[in-house]
Amino acid sequence: MSGAGSGRTARHEQLREPLGMPTLLRWRRIGLAAGTVAVLAVLGFLAVAVVQDGVGGLPGALVLVAALVCALAALSFLRRAWADPEVADDPQVVRAGRWAGIASTSWLLAIVPGLAVRVLPESFEWLRWLVLALGAFAVLAFAGMLVLTARWRPAR
Repeated sequence: MSGAGSGRTARHEQLREPLGMPTLLRWRRIGLAAGTVAVLAVLGFLAVAVVQDGVGGLPGALVLVAALVCALAALSFLRRAWADPEVADDPQVVRAGRWAGIASTSWLLAIVPGLAVRVLPESFEWLRWLVLALGAFAVLAFAGMLVLTARWRPAR
């Protein structure tokens, strides 16, 4: 059967092939390293914001963009490692994947009110707190996902 009508591409089929344990462990390490850098960048940004009573301008934006790029790289590597057929049914992998989904969802939910906060008047202070709460929840869920992944040891 040709791949034209099957709905699956050659790339999709390639993703279902086992990575092999050395590659899986390497991708796990890369994902953990990138995720740790993302969390440290966000924590550094928050520490500077507290000490200097706010961080603005280009340096703050660059740190947050770097954190976002590292978080996306971490999720990409970890999700690919978790999708490997040899480990996809592991309960720790399923749990870490759920935490990753929670982190992604809460971050996405924070975007719309976060953009609205930029244009709405000061009377919408509650919206700022909502954005902060969703952002904090996203960072905590992401850190929880990293802890679960760090504790996960694939069977060799």
